[in-house]
Amino acid sequence: MPMTDEEKFRFDLTGFLVRPAILTPEEIASVRDQVYRIKHDPDSLPPEHRAMPGGAASVLIDHPKVIEVLHEIIGKDVRLEGSYCVWRKKGEMHGPLHGGGPQQADPIFGYRCLNGRIHAGMVRVVFELTEVRKGDGGTHFLVGSHKANFPMHTDHLSIEPGQRSEFLVSYDCPAGSAVFFTENLCHAGPVWQKEEPRVAVLNAYSHLATHWHRLSTPPEVLAALPREKQAYFREPWIADFRTKPATHNTIERFLDSDEPVIDTTHKP
Repeated sequence: MPMTDEEKFRFDLTGFLVRPAILTPEEIASVRDQVYRIKHDPDSLPPEHRAMPGGAASVLIDHPKVIEVLHEIIGKDVRLEGSYCVWRKKGEMHGPLHGGGPQQADPIFGYRCLNGRIHAGMVRVVFELTEVRKGDGGTHFLVGSHKANFPMHTDHLSIEPGQRSEFLVSYDCPAGSAVFFTENLCHAGPVWQKEEPRVAVLNAYSHLATHWHRLSTPPEVLAALPREKQAYFREPWIADFRTKPATHNTIERFLDSDEPVIDTTHKP
C-alpha cells in the first residue's frame, strides 16, 4: 500500500512518521543479534556481516513498507546514502538538537511540498529494535522545524528536563517499527533512560541525483549483498545522454548490467 492521506498529512505537518511493527519477530531477533555482535563480539561474524547493512540487516534496505513511503516523499529514484547501528545503554546519548530552519531550497536536505507532492531531501529511517515509549530517550523532534523560515531559536534547542521546547516531541512504538524523518527536521538523540539498551539501525536515503555522504560501507559488505540490494548503492546519476536513446540509471538497468557498486575501493 502507498502512504495514506493521513500519513502524508502527518509527515508534512510534523516532519516525521512512525510505521509500527513492520518487521516480524524473527527479523527483529536476527538483526538485534547482529547488532549485538557488531558492538560486542565482531569476530563472531563473517567480515561481510560486521557492518550495516550486511547480513541480517540487509532485509531493511528495501523493505516494502519502507520503499513505498520513500517513493512518495523522495521519488521513484532512491539511493541508500549510508547505514549504521546503535546499542545504547542507559545513561548514553546520541547527540543534541540539530537541523531545522530555513533550508527548504537546499538540494540535499531541503523540504518542499508542491502540487500535491512531497519533495523531501535526505530521509532518515530509524528501525527501532527495542520498544520505545515517550520518556525513554528515543529520537526527539522539534515538530514543524523542517519548514521553519527563521533560524532555530536558542530558546527551543535544549533537551534538558525543565528547559525543553513545547514543540519537542517523541513517539511510542513497538519493536520492529520504522520511524521516518526528513533530515531538515530539528532532531536529537537524548539520554537513554531504560535498563534495556536501545537497539536500532539508522538508514539514510536520498534522491539518486544527489550524494552527501562519502560511502563508508566496507567493500566486502557491499559485495556480499544480493544484486537487487546493491542497486540501492548505485552511482548518483539520472541519465547518460552519450547514448541514443539516453540511458537512465534505473534499478532494472543496474540489475541487467554487470557494473560494480559505487566506490568499493575506498580510494582517498
